[in-house]
Amino acid sequence: MVGLLISLLCTLAMFKAFAGFEGQKRTTTSGNDAQQNGSYSLFQLERQIRSAGSGLTQGNRYNLWGCAITAYSASTKRLPLAASAPPPFKNWPLTTRALPVLVQSGGAGPDTIGVIAGNPAVRTFKTKVSSTPDSSTVAIDSISDNVTGIYPSDYLLASDSSSNDCTLTRVASPSTSVDSTTNKITLSAADGPTTGLTKAFSGQGYLFDLGTDPVFTLFGVDTSSNTLVSYDLLQRSSGNVTSMAEGIVQVKALYGVDTDGDGLIDNWVLPTGDWAWDKLTTDATTTASTYSKIKAVRIAVVAQSLLPERTPPTGAAGPGIDPGYKGPTSLMLFGDTTDISLHITVATQEQYRYKVYDTTIPVRGSFINKFY
Repeated sequence: MVGLLISLLCTLAMFKAFAGFEGQKRTTTSGNDAQQNGSYSLFQLERQIRSAGSGLTQGNRYNLWGCAITAYSASTKRLPLAASAPPPFKNWPLTTRALPVLVQSGGAGPDTIGVIAGNPAVRTFKTKVSSTPDSSTVAIDSISDNVTGIYPSDYLLASDSSSNDCTLTRVASPSTSVDSTTNKITLSAADGPTTGLTKAFSGQGYLFDLGTDPVFTLFGVDTSSNTLVSYDLLQRSSGNVTSMAEGIVQVKALYGVDTDGDGLIDNWVLPTGDWAWDKLTTDATTTASTYSKIKAVRIAVVAQSLLPERTPPTGAAGPGIDPGYKGPTSLMLFGDTTDISLHITVATQEQYRYKVYDTTIPVRGSFINKFY
């Protein structure tokens, strides 16, 4: 009996030590997971936003910024959207407009960030259309514009200087990019309107090269699973939402605005009111003058540990008693700004640990003040 009692006490002591070790391990692992998920999410968002507007660099002078995009892929019309995008992007407008980065406020919930960017092999600022296109080709002015950067399979965004519309099409492959005799580009039938660009221009037109794999992507948070997700508006590989990182509960953004035209950020503003997405996309003329004031985007990402800590025992206190974990019930984003209207309070759960990641990303196309 004495031996059994001693064995039982030893067993209890070992399990107590094991429980304490596992609790510490659980805390460390959960904190590390939140840190990794948060830093990875911020890295992905920063990488995409830093390239935002690539291929659209000269667009705010040629009726490209803010134009309503018509786009096809796999012989199917993708833009404007025929129906609402899947959650959590169901409130994104059916008409997508050509802007480097656009933030749709989620109110108390996560914001949605839309990014448009190209990856052209060689920078081509703009290429002028020299005559009315036919259903399968478009003729360009190779004398006045550089066309050496246009390659087979490149996506081209065609803008009309007399309207607020633009059309996405694609250079046919494996044809050569530009016929040196006729100065014509052969277009892919599956990645553009069946009529080609014949209805895309009523005035002077321009082509902007977006490379072979442009980004037309929405980023947001699926609050049902606390996951950072993305959605390809062109639905090239899938029409589904793609998961990027677990444990993300909030993404919020601010615009850095230059109000006096000196190239420096004067104010940070929320993507609401005069800076809401619908006000920034009224038409190409308004967009060119208003959106160009946005010089940077500030992003804050909140990551939550995947597993909850143990709840503190009721009335527990004193040596040898596990106090559990009880964290704060809220945290603040952008608290370093002097404008308290920009301070965003995020509700948190007491048994979880949180990490906040914050960075500022320039909108590079807005800094260019020399146009060709």
